[in-house]
Parts: sequence; structure tokens; C-alpha cells
Amino acid sequence: MLKVLHLSDIHLGSGFSHGHINPATGLNTRLEDFIHSLRLCIDRAIAEPADVVLFGGDAFPDATPPPYVQEAFAAEFRRLADANIPTVLLVGNHDQHSQGSGGASLCIYRTLAVPGFIVGDRLATHLIPTANGDLQIVTLPWLTRSTLLTRPETEGLSLEAINLLLLKKLQPILEAEVRSLDPQLPTILLAHLMADRATFGAEKTLSVGKGFTIPMALINRSEFDYVALGHVHKHQNLNPHNNPPVVYPGSIERVDFGEEKEDKGYVWLEITKGKVDWQFCALPARPFKTIKVDVTEAEDPQTELLTAINQTNIDAAVVRLIYQIRSEQLEQIDNRRLQEALKPSHSYTIRPELVSQLARPRLPELGVGSALDPLVALRTYLENKKDIKGLMPDLMEAAEHLLSANEEHWLEAVGD
Repeated sequence: MLKVLHLSDIHLGSGFSHGHINPATGLNTRLEDFIHSLRLCIDRAIAEPADVVLFGGDAFPDATPPPYVQEAFAAEFRRLADANIPTVLLVGNHDQHSQGSGGASLCIYRTLAVPGFIVGDRLATHLIPTANGDLQIVTLPWLTRSTLLTRPETEGLSLEAINLLLLKKLQPILEAEVRSLDPQLPTILLAHLMADRATFGAEKTLSVGKGFTIPMALINRSEFDYVALGHVHKHQNLNPHNNPPVVYPGSIERVDFGEEKEDKGYVWLEITKGKVDWQFCALPARPFKTIKVDVTEAEDPQTELLTAINQTNIDAAVVRLIYQIRSEQLEQIDNRRLQEALKPSHSYTIRPELVSQLARPRLPELGVGSALDPLVALRTYLENKKDIKGLMPDLMEAAEHLLSANEEHWLEAVGD
């Protein structure tokens, strides 16, 4: 029985806007949060110990992180090398440099020949010997058009046509790898991709946007005992029948408010040929809390806001207070009292949304109190548009991300 730790989407160096500088260390407190969560994963791998650690991609927000962020990542994974635990680092979309091929942020581990470390920047099969037997790992990094296609092949084609051509190219290559596997050995597919059954987290790809989606039929193969995925930040098993399990562990920390309600953690599995037992292990990720209040009809909007804050557990949380208010009520708001009430949080933002009584909504459902609230307006509009009403959950989630404080990161996440 082989013990394997599967984690993904560390994004070390993300979300600095939600933290502050720790005077004792000089580091952003959100960076320290990410390091702490990663350390807990590595602690588990060393304590058991794990036979293999699989990282599913996206080490940093981009391929050129600051040196001190790279050092923090290396310091934790160095512990695995010191413990002689084989580790596979898969290249995700955020690990790829836009000016070249491969994972610029991860290939240094191969260049330095770190003992026991494998960088998965191409589709290949790796035989990993361990004290408890051999393990086969098929690596499938994030695919871009330039990975399998030449410029002449894609010239003049639509995005949909290019994606179909990519799938056509990928299928025989993956099939060749599968056919070359030793059927007697436990086998894991480690892939960074968007599967067509995935429920999107922060790595949201709308049907009208960019994104390369891989059909489940391509990866849900009996030759694999476990399919270890990366890219989607929300933990989920795409194959509840577990034949094989097709699992996104999700990210190890919350990147922004789009992940407010998602559990964060890693997957621990025990595997032999033909059998795998796995479990999701939650990490104590810092909570994100949204307090949203409409005070447009309140006689005392200040008291209503303070009540809403006091009724929410904001201790050590990243908090955003969003409230709708009329212009004539603004003089009733004392920001210093709001700030004082929000002090127990880790960090906070206050975002008033001015509602105009002069706005005349085109839809009768948009009353005075919600005419200028973008999310309410969007929902009402979609409910009245039958041709696109089916896209409402996706579009509402996308709008939430666009209004979050970290929208730049989310936009980068939608694909190559």
C-alpha cells in the first residue's frame, strides 16, 4: 500500500491586498497564511511518511514570482528532498512563461537536479520507485495551442475549432502513453486541466470566453487507479463511482472572495493496483466574510450597519462590508465607528453603493432600492431574458469575481 499526498494550486504570493505587513517578519500576512497552509501539507507528508507527493500545478500567481516568494516555496519543498520523499511538480497555466515553453517557475528544480524531484512539463510516464513498491505517474501539464499545434495549423480558425484540433492531437498521444503502461503497477494520471464536469471555483471559464476543456471520457480510464487534477480551486470528485476517483483537491488557501464558501485542503490517498482509498483533508484557511446590508429604508443606517457587523464572527477574517445607501443618508454614517467595529478582523474593506432615487429602471422589477446595484440589476435582467437565462448561475458567479478586490488575478486565471 502506497501513501500519496495530492495537493494543488498553492498560488504562493496571491491576495496581498487582503493582508498587511507583519512588522516582526517584514512579510505580508497573507503570504504567511499561504506558507502556513503549505507547511501543514508538508508536515503530513513527512510525519506519515508519504511514499510520493504530487503537486498538481500553479505554484505562484505567475511564472516570475519575486525571489522571496520563490524562496518560501523552495524552503517547504526542500523538506521533502531532505526526507527522501519523491515529489512530482506539474506545470500549470500560471507556471508557464508567456515568452517560452515549459514551467519557468518550476524548471529550476530539474536544472538543479534536486534529488527525487520530477518536473512534469510534458506528457510523459514516470516510474517512481519507493520503499513500498513502484508507482507509475503519467504527467499531463496545462496545454496551450503552441504545445501541440503549429501556427499554420491554427491560422484562420475559430477558438472552438482550435480546441477541437487540440483534442484531436492529444487523443492519440495520450492513448500511446496509456498503452505503454505496466498493467501490474498502480498508476496515477497527474493533470492540470479543466474537465468538462468540473464545478468552477476561482478558475472560472465562461462558455463565451477563453478556455480549453477536456472531456471526462479522455481521462476517466480504467488503466488509471487515481486521477489527480489541478487547476480548479474548488475541491470535488468528478467520478463519484470512484472507478477511478477523478479528484480536484482545490487550492490550499482562499485567493479572493470568490472562494469565500469553499473548503480548502489537500487529498491523502492509499493506493495499490486496482484499489485506492482517499480522503479530503481540510486546512484551517483564513476565513473570508462578506457583510452585505441594504440600509436605504433604515431610519438609523449607522445602527443597522453596526448590528450587522456585530452579528457576524469577523475575528481574524478577511472582511468586506458592502452596503446600499441613499445620498441623503450619507451624513448619518460615521466611518470611524465602522472601522472600530471591524478592528477584530484580519483586514477589511468598506464599500458603500450609492442608490439613486432618480434612476428609472427599464424593468419593473428593479425598484428604487436596487436600481444601481450591479448584481441585482444583472440578476433581474437575466431572469427576463429567456434566451440566456440558463447561463445565469455562471454569469452571476463571474460578476461576483469581477467585483471582488482581486479581479486582476481572476482574469488571468481564465486561460492561456
